[in-house]
Amino acid sequence: MSSPTAPWPALALSIVSAMLGACAVPPASPANENSPRLVLESFFDGTTSGHGVFINSWTGSRRSFTVAIHGSWDGRVLTLVEDFAFADGQRDRKTWRLEATEPGRYTGTREDVVGLARAWTEGNAVRLEYAVRLGGWTVDFSDVLALQDSAHLVNRATIGKWGVRIGRVELWLRRSDGA
Repeated sequence: MSSPTAPWPALALSIVSAMLGACAVPPASPANENSPRLVLESFFDGTTSGHGVFINSWTGSRRSFTVAIHGSWDGRVLTLVEDFAFADGQRDRKTWRLEATEPGRYTGTREDVVGLARAWTEGNAVRLEYAVRLGGWTVDFSDVLALQDSAHLVNRATIGKWGVRIGRVELWLRRSDGA
């Protein structure tokens, strides 16, 4: 006689598989020979502005924002001062310091980042992975910054905890000088 609980292991495995699939890193724009290569220290040298949205994966709620980024490159470290203005009136400033460890590879720090961030170039995209202290929790970010043309970049990030996606960020950036 079979146990009435026999299907539970299969159901649990299906749920875990679905949750892990939802945590997948966002896809980058496909790189090809015609796409310009994204070089962080070139794209972000100067002023960049953008607008974006955080989307809560569980509730579907959205929190929109604008950002002004002031970047400088000293030949070794890219410093990005990010000034955020959220639609609800909150303002925030974060400062990235991304050190080039070899061509197309970086390690970085920011006030709320736990440990070191890792970034690496993949053609016209850069992947950035880091953990952030957020509301008493540490959550994992996985960003893909994809160059659209010499003046426009799209940043798509997934945010997760324990392998479960809790949100995502979509951010559209434009170099102020039009590059």
